[in-house]
Amino acid sequence: MKKIVDKPIKIDLHIHSFFSNHKDGKKVAFNTEENIPVLIAKLRQNEIDMCAITDHDRFSLDLYKTLKSYEGKELLKVLPGVEFSVKFDGKKVIHIVTIFDDKDEEGLKRLEESFVKGIGKEKYIDGAYERDDYFAILKEVGLDFVMIAHQKKTPTSTQKPHKSDVMSLGRETFNELLFMEYFDAYEFRQRDNEIFNKKFSLDNNVKEKLRFVTGSDCHNWNFYPNSSENEDDVRFTYLKALPTFKGLVMAITDYHRINYSGSFWGQGRYVKELCINIHGKKNYVPLSRGINVVIGDNSIGKSLLLHELTEERAITSLPKLKKGYEKYLCQNGIEVETKIAEKDIFKFNYQGQIREIFEDENLKADRYLAEFFPNEIDAQGYRRIVEQELESFYKRLEYKFDYDDKINQLLPLELLDEEEIENELVLGIELETQDISKLQKLVEEFKSVISSMKKGLIANSELDEKDRNHLESEVEFLEMLLQKYSNKYEKAKLERTKINAFNTALKTFKRKYSERQTDQQNRHNAFSEEKKILAENITNLIKTRNSLTPYECLIEETEVEPEVNPVDAFLFVSKIAIEKIDNAYFEEILKGSLKKGNRIQVEEITREDLRKMISRYPTEIDDPLEALKFKIKTRLDADFKPIKAITENGKDVYTDLSAGFNSRIYFKLLSGEEKNKGIYIIDQPEDHISQKAIKEDVLEQFRNMAKRRQIIMVTHNPQFIVNLDVDNVIFLSKEKEVMIQSGALEYEDDEYSILKIVADNIDGGIYTIQQRVKRYEKNI
Repeated sequence: MKKIVDKPIKIDLHIHSFFSNHKDGKKVAFNTEENIPVLIAKLRQNEIDMCAITDHDRFSLDLYKTLKSYEGKELLKVLPGVEFSVKFDGKKVIHIVTIFDDKDEEGLKRLEESFVKGIGKEKYIDGAYERDDYFAILKEVGLDFVMIAHQKKTPTSTQKPHKSDVMSLGRETFNELLFMEYFDAYEFRQRDNEIFNKKFSLDNNVKEKLRFVTGSDCHNWNFYPNSSENEDDVRFTYLKALPTFKGLVMAITDYHRINYSGSFWGQGRYVKELCINIHGKKNYVPLSRGINVVIGDNSIGKSLLLHELTEERAITSLPKLKKGYEKYLCQNGIEVETKIAEKDIFKFNYQGQIREIFEDENLKADRYLAEFFPNEIDAQGYRRIVEQELESFYKRLEYKFDYDDKINQLLPLELLDEEEIENELVLGIELETQDISKLQKLVEEFKSVISSMKKGLIANSELDEKDRNHLESEVEFLEMLLQKYSNKYEKAKLERTKINAFNTALKTFKRKYSERQTDQQNRHNAFSEEKKILAENITNLIKTRNSLTPYECLIEETEVEPEVNPVDAFLFVSKIAIEKIDNAYFEEILKGSLKKGNRIQVEEITREDLRKMISRYPTEIDDPLEALKFKIKTRLDADFKPIKAITENGKDVYTDLSAGFNSRIYFKLLSGEEKNKGIYIIDQPEDHISQKAIKEDVLEQFRNMAKRRQIIMVTHNPQFIVNLDVDNVIFLSKEKEVMIQSGALEYEDDEYSILKIVADNIDGGIYTIQQRVKRYEKNI
């Protein structure tokens, strides 16, 4: 028997034979043991893989055995079954297609005898059983079973329910049975019912509890799958399961394993099998096109296997780990011969990598995520608003400090007597040089803006021609202004050159003149010049003092608009650390640079005052104003650094998400990826995710991924094995040497059972299995 499901099985578990004649009369007259070849031919014509004859309240072991003889030839699996008529509420009769495990022939003999001379005959009153009697029969037979309630019409049908349908019990009872998951599945027959059943499941949030399978309910094998020539075609059900009773149970207790098209996997690239050489013996491990999980003891080599499959791509930068892997392989005589080519891999997330991706300050660690992010936010544009106000603030401080310096630089004037004053001679005072730095900066800004417009805006191919022409006109105007202020700047430079030349000539003349004068005459000249300079300095200082008023911040309130790209249910965001620029933010960055309780009063502060105010003063900087600028720049560098983030659509883009939620985002994005059909390899996807989140979100994301690509993962979490209903389990263990056991969850042979391996080797595995499956493997 195959270990994994490489092809869905097509089923029909509701076929009638001659043994239903006590209810169906002549309709089933043809369906005898002698005519089973006709049925077989019809089943092969319709490509049925698994089937069961389920007569009304009867079971023929001989008929079952005859059909069973075709198992492994024309059919993959034949199962025993009965369509029981049960008075579920003491009055209304519903039909329950009950399929039994085929492992114990003695149990099947008991089933047949029950209808001939046992409780099945005794309790059969008015063509039906009471509910308690139905379960008494099942208990007496002692076989595992599944229950499929008959439901010809949809739950949404406004017509009167068919008399044997479970809906005939009434909507309230039907809802109770759904809530308790009383039945393993519900059977419908008509092709058009599929869409209505799915709608009902979604509208009532019961898609996990309400599982539908089809059955032909054929009463005449000549017309199979119909019961007459003129009847509509039946839509068959496909199961993603091994052709065994356990496979049937696993499939019809998980709606993800059921569909009506036979399509469970996408067309992505996949590896058919692994070849692992252990001490010279090649072990071939078949892989499913869906989800394959690797489990086993700690330090058995699970992560190593993933790295070896990918030609160690993820550990090339970790030489110590690589050396450890090589040593382990050598000691255990292992060689992983299968290598997956780079082009066939969609992604490989080694253990802890997803956390690393989201801990990276700019999410640059993952090329896949980078595709979704919008253009980087214009952080410098927002920062410039603050820096312009800071420049004004710094100049006010410089103005105050300059005032203090000039006060301190005023020298005492030695007075002359009246006779000396009358004889004074003034040679002249140097001309004051004009500050042209602002004019120079203006010219440079014009040049920068013009260059930026030409190389950026106008050169952008997305710009409309009309808009480009308009911008070119604007550039021409700016170039005219540039010429105007360039001329003004050049004239100012020339004037400054003249003043400097005059001052230089005056100094030279004074120096030479003083050499020819008496000390008394030089004293007269110095006194006269100093007196005039002092008068001018005092006048300017009074003007400066009168202009020293309290500083008022005048930043216009500006909301920071993050760049946002909606993807699926998430927002990919380029932002900075702050949400708004205003006076309050300006005050905050000043306050953050000062010791607690300090505040700068521009009109009163001195350099030494500022030095004492600055928090954790940077000792390598002597000037306190430069130290303040350094502190504030450090804060601005952090606040205006572009940040990449992901959040849920509808949530505040500034909300930080947990590591577990980041993983859920990551998996959801991967599950929606359709372009790249490569293999997804991941080591321990459960890291940092709560059990609740795994159940509610992550398992569904992996199911969606598996519809498009092969998945190979290492996990220690039972939910990622049992609740995910993985397609293949690879168990690594070691006694004398490393051993490999593998198969679908339902796989078992004389040596091992995959479910038992999971129960015995995964923490919480037994509990998860008990929660997942309710009516088989009772010994587990």
